[in-house]
Amino acid sequence: MSPASPSSSSRGRPAVASGRTRHASVAARGLLAAAERDLQQIILDIHDGPVQDIFGALSQIQTLRHRADVQADAALVLDRVAASLERALGEIRNFIGAFRPPEFERRPLGAILEQLVVQHESLTGATVDFTMTTPLPDQVPLSLKISLYRILQEALANATRHAGVTHFEVSARANRRHIVVQVRDRGKGFDVAKVLKKEIDVGVAGGHFGLRGMRDRVAIMNGKLSITSGRAGTVVTIQLPIS
Repeated sequence: MSPASPSSSSRGRPAVASGRTRHASVAARGLLAAAERDLQQIILDIHDGPVQDIFGALSQIQTLRHRADVQADAALVLDRVAASLERALGEIRNFIGAFRPPEFERRPLGAILEQLVVQHESLTGATVDFTMTTPLPDQVPLSLKISLYRILQEALANATRHAGVTHFEVSARANRRHIVVQVRDRGKGFDVAKVLKKEIDVGVAGGHFGLRGMRDRVAIMNGKLSITSGRAGTVVTIQLPIS
């Protein structure tokens, strides 16, 4: 074999590897859309099953509570059961509200993100200032809409749970190649490296599984995720390619 043969073979390998990487990325984005469809089916099943059962049980308890022949101690127990069912029903409805499908296929990206902000304000009582510093393209891949929506949703949820603040700033912009979404809060901040390491060590038990989910979604989309945090607050920047 001539000396040129090995180098010729090695030159072909990066192209093959690159092709495999692109194929894997496309497949992962297809799985992302499929997972979103599965999630919506789960939401529908919860609404049509457990929610209706809990509501029915609560209605019967409410009827019993107002009967004249119910003894005082039994009425007290019914009050406690009714309160527990109401809390459970409220939590399930909040969950369903958070993951209700925002019509990814038909609605433009800007409207989808704006809907998420309004929904977060409604569910949490927080205030979110949302600005689009440049127009966002109307026609983008479905996987991009899903990814940006879920990543922004998790970023807002994390900030609400851990930052101890009720005011956030969200901005979105686009250029010819990327869409960039940034979430800023003025909370107490956290040690980013420590939390990310904790995720690797103990996973879900670490209490910050949302950061890992955000990283995984960004990686699937071949994007970039930046998190800076300190005494002045936390800034999460998501950059995803349009195509």
